[in-house]
Amino acid sequence: MKSYDEMYDLIIKTAEEDDRIRAVTMEGSNVTKGAVHDEFSDFDVTFFVSDIREFTADKEYMKRFGEILIMQMPDDFYAEPYDYSGKSRFAYLTQYKDGNRIDLTFIDISEIEKQREFAEPRTVLINKDNFKVLKDIDSKEIFYIKKPSEFEFFNTVNEFRWVSNYATKGLCRHEVYYARRVMEHYMMDMFMKMINWKVGIDNDFKVTTGSNSKYLKNYLTDEEMNRFTGIFANGEYEDMWNKLFLMYDYFEELSIYVSEKLGFPLDLDESKNVRAFMVHRKELFSKD
Repeated sequence: MKSYDEMYDLIIKTAEEDDRIRAVTMEGSNVTKGAVHDEFSDFDVTFFVSDIREFTADKEYMKRFGEILIMQMPDDFYAEPYDYSGKSRFAYLTQYKDGNRIDLTFIDISEIEKQREFAEPRTVLINKDNFKVLKDIDSKEIFYIKKPSEFEFFNTVNEFRWVSNYATKGLCRHEVYYARRVMEHYMMDMFMKMINWKVGIDNDFKVTTGSNSKYLKNYLTDEEMNRFTGIFANGEYEDMWNKLFLMYDYFEELSIYVSEKLGFPLDLDESKNVRAFMVHRKELFSKD
């Protein structure tokens, strides 16, 4: 496996020797303060080029950085194919067999003024034409947990309670995938918003738990983390029932905490009624 320095040098050398590449920036965990930086970290790099069509047409381009295990082109998807005659941004996400990964985005310099809106942490590595719009960005404020509005809080609570009955229905019917999907996606999406808001409140909304809350453990006590991991169900129906109520009750506690701290109203009678409805359905199911 190429070391970090070896891969970094190869990226820089490639850009310096190619006149078509006019500027290079690096984003992601490698330039974000506090982010995890280890052997699993990706190289998130952007090449600003004179004519992007020369790079989008060259599907062999990424081989120069190593032996490819698998590559993805998210901008050219079956549901929305890429216009190869145009100059829209384009990315090659490439996992190499040696363990390195490069997410290389190409941006045509005709689109460079749009970089004024870019706000994520970034380091400018090469700027052959001294584009003023390309500047180092140290702040990671854009990633901070955002304080919810009262309406967003209400919608989140409402959605969680609403879809919990989908999970109940799926369990009563022995529809295992349906119930698991509701619990692990629809309910969990709302749960993660609520637990992140608690983290935000406790840290004055000046922290981030990272993509998909991967740094959540950094902001929870051991007890809280154990409780959080304990709401994930296995494939057994009884365990799914148990975890459904554990998640429901934990969410209610979090929602009470958030509502009190932010001064938002919260209908606890509705929560009790929904839970009682779920219990009643489970009891009917258990008699079958």
